[in-house]
Amino acid sequence: MAASKFKKGDLVKACYAFYDYFYPLDEEDDLFYPWSGIVIDLYFDEDYFGDDAIYDVLCTDGAQRLFAEWELWLLQAADKS
Repeated sequence: MAASKFKKGDLVKACYAFYDYFYPLDEEDDLFYPWSGIVIDLYFDEDYFGDDAIYDVLCTDGAQRLFAEWELWLLQAADKS
């Protein structure tokens, strides 16, 4: 398992990259919208993503969404305390 790039509490910007395969949604209008949110948890699913972490992000619109590591950009790191 590789070290994760982001940690709980990090403020991130997120946008789906492979939406048609991994995120089958009815409404495509919001798929490329760059959400902002806080990383609240991370998971590892070796079957689909190998050593890459899957991040559970609480977005500013109140919805929780799952993103792969390559779909996130760090806006501000969480305090180390």
